[in-house]
Amino acid sequence: MIWQIVSDCPQNHYLTKSTHPIPARGYGGFLFVLFMIYTYVDESGNLGRNVGYFIIVMLKLDNPNRVKNIIKSFCARHSLLEVHATDLSFVQKQYLINKLTKCCDYNISYVIADKMMIENKKLFDNNNLLFNYLFSFLVKDLVVCNNDDIVINLDNRTQKVASANSLKEYIQIKAYAEWGFVKNLSINYIDSKNSKAIQMADLIANCIHRKYCWGNGDFYARLNIKKSIKFPNISFRNKLNY
Repeated sequence: MIWQIVSDCPQNHYLTKSTHPIPARGYGGFLFVLFMIYTYVDESGNLGRNVGYFIIVMLKLDNPNRVKNIIKSFCARHSLLEVHATDLSFVQKQYLINKLTKCCDYNISYVIADKMMIENKKLFDNNNLLFNYLFSFLVKDLVVCNNDDIVINLDNRTQKVASANSLKEYIQIKAYAEWGFVKNLSINYIDSKNSKAIQMADLIANCIHRKYCWGNGDFYARLNIKKSIKFPNISFRNKLNY
């Protein structure tokens, strides 16, 4: 494939495809680039049997460095080691959303579970089963629509080590045996302190939580949402009655 670097966004160059380039060779005046898709995952809520939503967010970035610089600059300005959305003021969240949405070099997919409406409560006996099942919806959409190597980076606080290994195996088996994926699929756990992109995913998860739990859709409306998956689809409630 032949790809050309373009600039549709002031002071930010990115590629025509939602992928991140690996150094490549030129031939006949054209540039051939090998691509990897980079995604960053975080969550909001918990998988207990209590009332509420559980949300998993997948942030796909064309230009991870732009998001890294946004968070890095914000942390330096406010003397923070890490961005935690729950600790930010409305104005601070607004600033970061303004920066993120300034360019169209990202997209967001998420799955949201209305826990009280899940009929088979056995899914809650082992939270890892439910997490893996919900997460598979996001990964399936990603792999069936792409023909490039994929890297999925999750916050390492998401699951314990043994559970993390089961998630990797579960998703990889699904991808290769059921979804027909033939490229490399890497699933990594990263300390969010070392990943500015996961910190941005945390903010996005918070924005989605605000919309569904409190009816505050101001930030949500500005996000480039590619796909939202509601579970269970038939009985999902768009608003909870606390």
